[in-house]
Amino acid sequence: MYKNYSQKNKVSSNKDKHTPRIGVIAFFSGHKVAGNLLMILMILFGIFGLTQLKRQLMPDFGIEIISINIQWPGASAEDVEENIINAIEPEVRFINGVDDVDAFAYEGRGKISVGFNDSTSMSKALTDVQSAVARISTFPKDIEKPVISQVIQRDEVCRIDISGPFSNKTLKYFARQMRDDLINMGLSSVEFEGARDQEIWIEVPSDNLRELDLSLEDISNRLAASSIDLPSGSINAGGTSRQIRSEQLARSPNELRKIEVLSKSSGEKLYLKDIANVYETFEENSAYRINSKGPSIGLVVYRNQGADSLTSQQRVEEYMESISSKYPQSLEIVLYDVFADSVRQRINMLIDNGATGLILVLIVLFFFLNGRIALWVALGIPVAFLAALGGMNAMGLSLDMISMFALIMGIGIVVDDAIVVSEHSTTLHRRGMNYKDASRIGAQRMFPPVLAACLTTVAAFLPVLMIGSDVGQIIAPVPITLSLIIIASLIECFLILPMHLRHSMKKITQTEQTKIRKFDIYFNKFRDEQVLPLVSKTYATKKFTVIATICLFLISVSLLFTGRVNFEFFDTPESDTIHANFSFSPGTPEDTTELMVKELGRAALEAEKLTTSFIGEEVVKYGIGNIGASDTGRGNLLTNTTGSHIGSYTVELVSGDKRDVRNMEFIKAWESATKLMPGIESFIVFEGQTGGPPGRDLDIRLSSDDLQTMKRAALVLRNELRALPGLLAVEDDFPFGKQEILLEITPEGEAMGFTAENVARQVRNAFSGSIAKRFSQDTEEVLVRVKLPTEETSNQTIRDIYLLTPDNNNVLLSEVVLLKQRLGFTKIRKEGGVRKASVTADVDPSITTTNKVLQLVRKNIAPKLEQEFNVKVEFKGKAEEQSEALGDLTLALIITLASIYIILAWLFSSYTTPLLIMTVVPFGLIGAIIGHYILGFNLSMFSLMAFFGLTGVLVNDSIILVKTIKEAIADGYQLSQAVVEGVRERLRPVMLTTITTIVGLMPILFEQSLQARLVQPLAVTFIFGMIFVPYLVLIFIPSMMGIADGLKLRIRNLANIIGFHKGQYE
Repeated sequence: MYKNYSQKNKVSSNKDKHTPRIGVIAFFSGHKVAGNLLMILMILFGIFGLTQLKRQLMPDFGIEIISINIQWPGASAEDVEENIINAIEPEVRFINGVDDVDAFAYEGRGKISVGFNDSTSMSKALTDVQSAVARISTFPKDIEKPVISQVIQRDEVCRIDISGPFSNKTLKYFARQMRDDLINMGLSSVEFEGARDQEIWIEVPSDNLRELDLSLEDISNRLAASSIDLPSGSINAGGTSRQIRSEQLARSPNELRKIEVLSKSSGEKLYLKDIANVYETFEENSAYRINSKGPSIGLVVYRNQGADSLTSQQRVEEYMESISSKYPQSLEIVLYDVFADSVRQRINMLIDNGATGLILVLIVLFFFLNGRIALWVALGIPVAFLAALGGMNAMGLSLDMISMFALIMGIGIVVDDAIVVSEHSTTLHRRGMNYKDASRIGAQRMFPPVLAACLTTVAAFLPVLMIGSDVGQIIAPVPITLSLIIIASLIECFLILPMHLRHSMKKITQTEQTKIRKFDIYFNKFRDEQVLPLVSKTYATKKFTVIATICLFLISVSLLFTGRVNFEFFDTPESDTIHANFSFSPGTPEDTTELMVKELGRAALEAEKLTTSFIGEEVVKYGIGNIGASDTGRGNLLTNTTGSHIGSYTVELVSGDKRDVRNMEFIKAWESATKLMPGIESFIVFEGQTGGPPGRDLDIRLSSDDLQTMKRAALVLRNELRALPGLLAVEDDFPFGKQEILLEITPEGEAMGFTAENVARQVRNAFSGSIAKRFSQDTEEVLVRVKLPTEETSNQTIRDIYLLTPDNNNVLLSEVVLLKQRLGFTKIRKEGGVRKASVTADVDPSITTTNKVLQLVRKNIAPKLEQEFNVKVEFKGKAEEQSEALGDLTLALIITLASIYIILAWLFSSYTTPLLIMTVVPFGLIGAIIGHYILGFNLSMFSLMAFFGLTGVLVNDSIILVKTIKEAIADGYQLSQAVVEGVRERLRPVMLTTITTIVGLMPILFEQSLQARLVQPLAVTFIFGMIFVPYLVLIFIPSMMGIADGLKLRIRNLANIIGFHKGQYE
């Protein structure tokens, strides 16, 4: 039977007599204006910071990558690998600070990505890479100058599509004007999309070349020598200095036609117009765009680090409104794929739900506390958050999804701290202590445990900064933001709130006291008749209580191991863009590719009709097709492929909150509506990425020295993955290329003076052209290319090409060269010097998870591939990010537990009490896992981060309860009595913290917006975790204390027995 041990008239313990009346807390509690002045400073600091904070979707983070790009027109991917990639890799791999070297060899170009560790100075890294490449002397003579640069993170703000009944050149002129205007308005980066590079082609028929005993290279050299613009010095005459220039640079087809090519012995002069056709065109096989109305050119507006997404978007919108009369009416200018809208929607969603939650918290506080006290407690929440926002601005953070995630998580911490202090002070006042001492002593007594609890929360999160890779950089703002919130909360609770509590308790009227007592009567009745008897019973059967709790923990964890609750590393919301990529066999003409792009546009509109519930409902907002390029949809262009046989189509859908059609539904409808043309080799449809680390859900790498073997293994893996349910857009990045023709010089050819380099250069010039010169026009580079007429290179075979011998005689290529054919590859990937192929896929979360697929591949598919093809199988992309992050998180958890133990040992001056409190930490998972199971959410990285926040509340409440129980023991109570007294005093603040945290986060949990999907696991973890907090703190912890006390007693008795027997033998 429960016994009431309380001393209701007892005002304070002996410890209160020694509570100092001086100190920082005592000063601010007793000063009339100091607290308000500090509060005003915090508000002003926060408002200033809020106006300066950058708003964006995800936090800025460094990309420690140096990129090397080299063009080698006409070369095969294997030629690029052998002559460029293999030359650069050993030179850059051993530069100080290099982590990895990834390389891609394409047809006609090579790309090397040199990754450095986080501590590297990237300016020095850039210089080191430039020096290493400059030392290479084995490059082919006809490669273009390497372009070496640092990769910089840029967030897309929006896109602009420009189209109309104009030529490509005119559209590009309009686009160039818009780009320059936007940059002049302060937008730091605006790039063309689908704007083909301009060239001047000089087509010389082979008959003319043979007649004049000239090669294409000869004509190219003569053009380069005769068309030049160089300084020729300066002259002083009559006291005036003049600069002399030789200006003979031909910049147009007409000027080029007038260039003298040859003077005959008869004195007759031949000009370029006499032997060649000269005209303007665009780079061959370069990518271009179309929309539903015809050709188009796009502008992509980026936000560089340091810029605000919403401000950048506002400038674009202002510009769009201002140009209505500047351009022809027939020019259509469309703003689409506005990425800043997602930022605005998510910020507004969190602000709206945060405001609703704050109102609900205030209502709950009014039930438990006096109106004035509840108001000041509630007011402390925005004050602390404003101060934290000011700190975020001072530390260079941004207002993004990750930092806002941390701000939401901080609600529970701020509310908990304020309630602990206010509840303890009002309890002392209700027991008879005067308002001055109650406000001061309440804060002073709670400072050590609250400080310790805050330090343990910081200790729980700061090791998160140890997580490496992109994941670590993305979530790094969480511990920093939470630390700022905790600091602001401590200042508000102990320097500002006590003064407000003092004035509020002083002004409590008799009527208000009566209202409080009415609530107290009901609450005390519930406490004394329901809770305390339950605490007594569970303490009496403490072993059963602990065992039952352990069983409940095992049951909840089993939901994870049995797959009833899945783990998804980054569970991001739906994107508003859907992409379709396809490819024909290499060499397919652009016209065929363009027809397939138009078919995808038609099929997208048909998919809209198939998926909408009634005619006229809008799903598709805009569509853009690309001929000559694929679209990763991931913001990662390292693996983007090009060629006339490749095409893509991107559809922007109406915002997910304004349509009933989900992305997977639309993807399947689009796939079924598309009529694939004959010759299609690959076709995938997938959604764009909306956050988290870049890359596909599934990325499996195969490595082998033999390209053909690796390709066969990739095809088998691709087919195996396509057979698995829930996998979409399965593809490999190792496509077959064109038929390669290998040239081998015959002995007769060698006798004529031909070399492999000479023959390869003449053949390449015949098909790809020889670059005669480059010049700048309208801020862009224009190439002048000398080549055979297009009809000759398309109709004749390579065997019919004439070569010019070193002594200027013409011979057929087939007379001096043996020709062999083999199937090549469009792209070759190398990582760390090893050839690799990547097979990627997306996961439909409604059917399966990435982890389930990975387990199946590791168990059943990978061993078979390794055995059959002798290839090595690795898991990259998000799987690698997850593995690295969880590995770092494991180490961080060990450091966290050690730090928490040290802090608690300092607070309690005990080695065992910290262990007692820390036992509650893993049991916090009970509510979190059960909540995810009930509501159908996957556990994610954000769920784990929220669990760390929940741990802070658990530890905070446990510390104060244990400290209260120990104080009761010091006042003469037995442990069983002290437990009841501790629960009596702590029930109210624990329940108040629990209820306010739950109602504060409830609006986010019930938010229907898709934008809330990313942060809802946080709400699930906190709300369901907090439901179990009263049980864990008020029942489980006392039971553990009882078991620990009994264990100590047994050890002491055993020691006494051992000592007794030892004394007998002595």
